Amino acid sequence: MNIEKILKRTLLGIVLLVLSTISVHAGFGVSPSNIDSAYLKPGSHFEQSFTISRSGTLEEMQITIEPALKEMESWFTFEPGNSFIFKRGDATKEFKIIVNVPSDAKYQGYDGVIRVMAVPTDRSVAGVSITQGVRLDAQLIVTESDHVALSILSISALDTQKSNEIKIDIVGQNIGNVDASPTVKIKIMNLLMETLEEHEITDIGSVKPNETSTLIAQFKSQLPTGEYFVEVGVFLDGKELRRERLVINIENVPDEQPQEEEKDGFFAKIGSIFRGIGDVWPYILIALIIVLLAYFLLEKAWKRKDLEKNANKWWAVLLGSRKESRAALSLFFGLGILLILLFFPLVKLSQEDTIRADVDGETQGVQRDNTAGGLLLHVLPRATKYGYLIYKEQDLESEPIYTANDGEEFKVIDETNEWFKVEVNKDITGWLHKTSVRSVTKEDR
Repeated sequence: MNIEKILKRTLLGIVLLVLSTISVHAGFGVSPSNIDSAYLKPGSHFEQSFTISRSGTLEEMQITIEPALKEMESWFTFEPGNSFIFKRGDATKEFKIIVNVPSDAKYQGYDGVIRVMAVPTDRSVAGVSITQGVRLDAQLIVTESDHVALSILSISALDTQKSNEIKIDIVGQNIGNVDASPTVKIKIMNLLMETLEEHEITDIGSVKPNETSTLIAQFKSQLPTGEYFVEVGVFLDGKELRRERLVINIENVPDEQPQEEEKDGFFAKIGSIFRGIGDVWPYILIALIIVLLAYFLLEKAWKRKDLEKNANKWWAVLLGSRKESRAALSLFFGLGILLILLFFPLVKLSQEDTIRADVDGETQGVQRDNTAGGLLLHVLPRATKYGYLIYKEQDLESEPIYTANDGEEFKVIDETNEWFKVEVNKDITGWLHKTSVRSVTKEDR
């Protein structure tokens, strides 16, 4: 009886030991689960990316791709290869399938299977190894008919500077079998949603079959600086593929001189004061005269009998009782006077820069308010390098008749959808574009 119990316990222990050495790997899969294209032409090329995902122990595994593609076998290649390592700790791994259809391929349908197998690389672990795998179905159709299909993935625009071209980036994926050349229609609006410009661009390039490319639509605009809405519609053969509304800023062309002064800093200001040795020599001459005068006065002072008897004391040496200390003291005094003469204009220049920065730091734009004398436009700090332009006609291409400076006010005589007609003086009137108006204030009479 005791022997029977011992045998049962021994057998149970052996079973548990065997089961504990079996490696279990859960959650292995590949996405997408197939590769297909119904519009391939002889000689065409396309690529598709796949992601292997897993859960569980995340140990290192050997991935092997085993194609069974019949007559398509030579069309397929794999990156990074038919065999690669799935590193320990990684939950996902990507690979790519590349298809090159031969130019003599027959017009028909093709099918096959691709198996993706995974085996642990750690051979030191005792027990049973479990090979995991998934199956990808491959279904391709080679046809002689044209198929146009373009998917717009994104539309974007970057801010630009005045007088530069505005650029719209359009990312398109061609899922057809012929080149796709879209048309772009662009509408620019102010912040009140009023249309200012419209453009249609037909030549932005093309996206080749089974490829993803970025096309650039660029155009010139006559708009002044400011913030605008840009509505972009992408069309192919008259059909709208995608429409988006973006926001862009048209900025001033930066003034190079302030940038150079900021870059050079302190020494650039010195250079702006003294542009040559001819500007500096009067200060140097004054400093030399002061050095000689100081030396002469010190020498004369120490020849006095009441001071001469203390000439060898340490404090007397510091105060110029000896020739060497007298010369050093005179040079130090002269150098101090020279520095004062040099840096006094620099302090004045810094104060002027501070005042100028305070003026330039005001809110940019034109304010509009309703007063007893009618509408008045208040021109605040410049929107361009030269100020706000007032034109002869309601056209940015017309002749500018006046440049408004900071803080000027103009009486409004008339108003259209995009322009204010203003009185420059008693004899001159002109047109100011509404995009310069930043805020509206109303006051009672």
